Amino acid sequence: MVAVKSRSKSLRDTEITINKDSTLESVLQDISKKNKNISKYRLRVTYLKESKQGPISEDTFFKDGNNKDIELYVKDLGPQISWRLVFVIEYFGPLLVHAIVYYLSLNPEFMAKYGSSKTTNVNPTLNKIAFFMIMGHYLKREFETLFVHRFTLATMPLFNVFKNSFHYWILNGIISLGYLGYGFVVPNCCYEKVLNYVGLNNLNTLVSLFIVSELWNAYIHIRLRIFGDQQRKIGNNTKRVPISTGIFKIFVAPNYTFEVWSWIWFALAFKLNLFAILFVTVSATQMYLWAMKKNRIYGTRRAFIIPFIF
Repeated sequence: MVAVKSRSKSLRDTEITINKDSTLESVLQDISKKNKNISKYRLRVTYLKESKQGPISEDTFFKDGNNKDIELYVKDLGPQISWRLVFVIEYFGPLLVHAIVYYLSLNPEFMAKYGSSKTTNVNPTLNKIAFFMIMGHYLKREFETLFVHRFTLATMPLFNVFKNSFHYWILNGIISLGYLGYGFVVPNCCYEKVLNYVGLNNLNTLVSLFIVSELWNAYIHIRLRIFGDQQRKIGNNTKRVPISTGIFKIFVAPNYTFEVWSWIWFALAFKLNLFAILFVTVSATQMYLWAMKKNRIYGTRRAFIIPFIF
């Protein structure tokens, strides 16, 4: 018998049987049964390692002679929610917010009362294009969440859904104020000079580049899913291994790369709207940090957004 000490008031100290055939799943189930069948997804099992709590995440822990003379600890992580459901909720935010604000922007009475006083800022054609770009992006995200992505962990703490949703519901949602004429701080003359300078003074070109980036992003997600399934078949369920073929040899996380490029094209197409620039800046910064973390884990020095440069 192995002692399992509680690190949470909602759980009690108990004992379970561990042998060479034990798995993390079976250990969690045993602890759950002895704690009024509390959801196993709320439980985190750890052990003391150099006076610190070390999480147990692999079955091999119980097969490497650790089933003797050990003392386990268990913590209640609180109410949980499915990772997949969290992503669905996150991406539903921009779909809902943009749909509502865009619909309101089509109402002359609403626009007369709440729209920007600078009527030149309101371009119905541009609004329609920007709206469909946003809708297309997040509908793709929802499809990938439901049918492409596979999540390593089944759940996350319920509170995280509110914290994570801020980025999409609020930070992306405020871009919709552009439909009402707000956020266009760059004068048209300067905006046109910028586009002429980079050779992208055609709206159709920017939309086309956005679509190409979205398609590349979708391809990368599918490729990652196939690679992940292949890794699981050979028994690698936890260790991160990089793909080292094709575009993956250039970018450490091509899905981040084309995500950022999509938003850059969108911001340019939407006349460098302040809220769009804010969103792409925050998003790119976060993805850059994630990408550099992958470089450290993989031991690589691959680019983030510009091949061989950055």
